[in-house]
Amino acid sequence: MNNSKTKIFLADTLPLQNPQRLNDYLNQITVVRREKILRLKSIQAQALSMGAEMLLQKALFKSFGINKELTIEIGSQGKPSFIDNPEIHFNLSHSGHYVVCALARDEVGVDLQKMKQLNLKLAKRYFAEEEVTWLFELPVEKQKKGFFDLWSIKESYMKYTGKGFALPMKSFSVRIGAEFPGNGGVTVYEGNEKITVAFKKYGGLEDYALWCCSSSSNFEEELEWMRMEKEV
Repeated sequence: MNNSKTKIFLADTLPLQNPQRLNDYLNQITVVRREKILRLKSIQAQALSMGAEMLLQKALFKSFGINKELTIEIGSQGKPSFIDNPEIHFNLSHSGHYVVCALARDEVGVDLQKMKQLNLKLAKRYFAEEEVTWLFELPVEKQKKGFFDLWSIKESYMKYTGKGFALPMKSFSVRIGAEFPGNGGVTVYEGNEKITVAFKKYGGLEDYALWCCSSSSNFEEELEWMRMEKEV
């Protein structure tokens, strides 16, 4: 792997929806994550939380040869970062029973959205006016995909900034160009100011929208699948 490129890793957490397997792996994750998992009530939520950290561990080892206990701090607005390796940026997301991890040398945000039933009322509530106009001008059969692509784009940008939902969705607008969903088809504006960021759409997961946002356009072209298994 070219370590200067933003890389996306994806894993299916269904194999972790087994109480015995979850218990076997608890001693191989950080104390903070372990305590969080034990507070969660459903096996599905526990598997997603476990899978997120396992995927991060595997991605770090595959990309940088780092194989030690993670030391993570949480920023003032909730974005995590590595204490020992601040030059490596990461971001995590999950939806359905999948988890995704982005690793980069630049600031990065990633978002995965399972495409459920379309609710256009949510678009009017959360999207900027020009985004709503773009969505409603799409052919009806393309509106569901357009909605979830746009939502994933916006969340990936919000996570990229480090603010998450502290940055209101309506406070910035995504403009869709003719190249969409190609790499040059997405631009972000905060008011009248164009923000210099790059986006990449990743496929390979049916009925999901997966977008990554970074300060650099140096993305790996394809995502990499990882298996949710460890030595116990």
